[in-house]
Amino acid sequence: MLESSARFGGLWFVRAMAVAFIAQFISSAIRPLITYESLAAGAGPAQVGVITAAFSVLALVAAIPLGKAMDRRGETGFLLAGSILTGATLLSLLLPRGLILLAVVSSVLGLGHLLLVVATQTLIARGEQSSRRDARFATLTTVNAVAQIIAPATTGFLVGDLAVSHNGASHVPNSHIVVTIAASMALAATFSAVSLRLRPGALADRAPNPPPPRRGGFRAVMRLPAVPPAMFASLIVLTAIDLLLAYLPVFGQQHGLSARVIGLLLAVEGIAAMLVRIAMLPMIARFTRRRLLIASMLVGAASIAGVPVAGLLEHPEPALFCLMAVAGLGLGIGQPLTMAWVAAQTPVSLRGTAVSMRLSGNRLGQILVPLSAGGLAGGLGLAAAFWLPAALLAVSASLVLRVPKDQT
Repeated sequence: MLESSARFGGLWFVRAMAVAFIAQFISSAIRPLITYESLAAGAGPAQVGVITAAFSVLALVAAIPLGKAMDRRGETGFLLAGSILTGATLLSLLLPRGLILLAVVSSVLGLGHLLLVVATQTLIARGEQSSRRDARFATLTTVNAVAQIIAPATTGFLVGDLAVSHNGASHVPNSHIVVTIAASMALAATFSAVSLRLRPGALADRAPNPPPPRRGGFRAVMRLPAVPPAMFASLIVLTAIDLLLAYLPVFGQQHGLSARVIGLLLAVEGIAAMLVRIAMLPMIARFTRRRLLIASMLVGAASIAGVPVAGLLEHPEPALFCLMAVAGLGLGIGQPLTMAWVAAQTPVSLRGTAVSMRLSGNRLGQILVPLSAGGLAGGLGLAAAFWLPAALLAVSASLVLRVPKDQT
């Protein structure tokens, strides 16, 4: 245990990973719940797309200023603010819900999630030993994957069979239990953030940041080799995962699949993502980040595109479980690869800015892609909500293919 703590820079890393797990659990548990609440309130595919996109609206505006503020002031205060905001937002879900409230909650929850994500990623990105950085990002995303396994399965188990109900139910069974669990975890994240702020451990021994440039930080980061395609790849991979969270419940409702089955499908995707992240470092050593990222996005594209095809089967469940396992293998590795890629290309003084820019790009994608997918699904059918991210993954892979090998 002591060797493990030393390997990852001491107990600060363990506490930061606790916050990261909670942030991802809350996102992965509450966002499918919001979709089910929206469906129960009468939302169609296009409205589900709008509410899904709302998660990223405030986060998009705040991401880059937050990153610059963290470069100046440090990260632990922002961890605390994000934990408190997330917990308070979750409590509002105990009020009577309509589509407008669900959109507002989704948006504020996205801001709280952003605060937690930027802070934890910046803590890691500022580490000076590049040999540890890949391992730390792999651990971070493995922790996220574990949360992505447990959280949607928990929501699906508690919600039950709502997805096959067509009786116009005005509430989601046991939703208050899901919200209470998530709010309790937000309280635990608050305690972890307080402990990091009061007892930073090895964080206190870090060399101070060189002062970031007052202006031109955005341009300086975007001029760095290979950073723009890495950020675009991150954007597309994340939005593909988001659309699975948002539209698999809709797909399940149309094809008579219960919320429990949908929760298990999302959990299978999370298990596969965790397994591929555990094996990430040996694969980087053998294949390079560039080749791994290209291959993973193409695999993810093929599996997501297959979901509507599986819906044509009389019993689609076996095919869907196989597709979700393959999707997890493809999509699971994109986030840690792009995190480490961007951090490796960025000087220490700009890493908070670079992390926030990457996340800002992610949030922009999480607005535009769900809106586009919802619009296409409303006009062309639900299959478009899966084929759009598949096509974007293929486009992103082609852009990464053009990056010179010596810049990854």
